[in-house]
Amino acid sequence: MSRSTTAVLLSALVLPGAGHLYLKHYPRGIALIAISLACLWIFMDRAMQQASIVLDQVASEVGAVDVGQLSNLVTQTSNGPDSLVVTAASLVLAGCWVIGIVDAYRIARNQQNRNALSRTPPRQ
Repeated sequence: MSRSTTAVLLSALVLPGAGHLYLKHYPRGIALIAISLACLWIFMDRAMQQASIVLDQVASEVGAVDVGQLSNLVTQTSNGPDSLVVTAASLVLAGCWVIGIVDAYRIARNQQNRNALSRTPPRQ
């Protein structure tokens, strides 16, 4: 498998920036990974907050829990002011993923072209 394919697969399937680390472009790779992990942390934090609110509301009610009622509670908590933060984090994460894939491919192709040029014998 070529270095460009490996770098693209790492960036696409593991985490944005993983392909950059494979290609030894550490600052870009670390920056993409840090931004991606921050976005994922926002998702997890908001999901835990939402789950906590829904569980508190369900626990405060006596009787059997209706699936429709549970669905309404989840919908109410997900339409709060934090939904804009989650939307922004989603867009940033998607952008990091696209940038990571395209940039890792570009860097790997440039490295392959430089290696091919350095191996060609000089013309006489």
